[in-house]
Amino acid sequence: MLLAETMNRIPSLLVAVLACFLAALPAFASHGSVVEATLPSGRIASADFHAGTSGLPAVLILHGFLQTRAFPTIASTMGALATAGYTVVAPTLSLGISRRNKSLPCEALHLHTLAEDADEVAFWVRWLVQKGHTRIMLVGHSFGNLQLLAYLNRDPAPAVKQVLMISLIDVEAKQSAKQRARVVQELRDRVARRDRALAEVEIGHCRKYVTPPAALLSYMAISRDDILDFLVKSPVPAKVIMGEKDDRMGPDWVDRLASRGIAVHVIPGASHFFDNQYEFDLQEAVLQAFPGR
Repeated sequence: MLLAETMNRIPSLLVAVLACFLAALPAFASHGSVVEATLPSGRIASADFHAGTSGLPAVLILHGFLQTRAFPTIASTMGALATAGYTVVAPTLSLGISRRNKSLPCEALHLHTLAEDADEVAFWVRWLVQKGHTRIMLVGHSFGNLQLLAYLNRDPAPAVKQVLMISLIDVEAKQSAKQRARVVQELRDRVARRDRALAEVEIGHCRKYVTPPAALLSYMAISRDDILDFLVKSPVPAKVIMGEKDDRMGPDWVDRLASRGIAVHVIPGASHFFDNQYEFDLQEAVLQAFPGR
């Protein structure tokens, strides 16, 4: 009898568990949507969009090298911001592909350039402005910060009020500064003589990145000193969040940022991706860095 009664109660127990699970889901889940827009290039780009509370800034959050907005660090940060009431748009950069929804393999032929990436950032900023947002915050992760800096180094919209950079890096070329400068000069020479033979280089997480010289130059021409100079001269306040165990830019990167007067928050124990329990530390740091709380 006891077994029979237990079996009869299983459906109601499952319903109760499911109800608890649904109640525990982030508040933004039912209000988010995927939006598509036609870029000036004619390509179709998409973004996750969450409408937030009026009075709080809107946030544009950008993924890292060859990734998409579904990357865990981006998705969890986007969820935390949306749950806190911010309007959030998280685009996936097209990188030359309409409706791109997967990360690109390193060995693919990469024709996209940093200028095109910055154009798309500008497009989504305008998209938010057209929706009536007069205060916009930019958030980048990893290489996405370089694309945000490229946008800010142009003529950013007056609505953009702040940039928050998570795990700030460059293209992580596996050379010394002197070797990298020589590679950049070689690329400039190839572009000048219209040499379009494909280059194969090791950058970021890619051991073999295949691209024309001009496209590669657009990314590699920006040095670490350039990044520091851009931040110091940024037209909007800039803040950086780094993980203590993120060594992709070398052991002195945080010190170099701080020595230039750039605000840096270091999360003890965290890696470049703020995975495991550190995602919650990252979310707290992001929310504390934003106005309107």
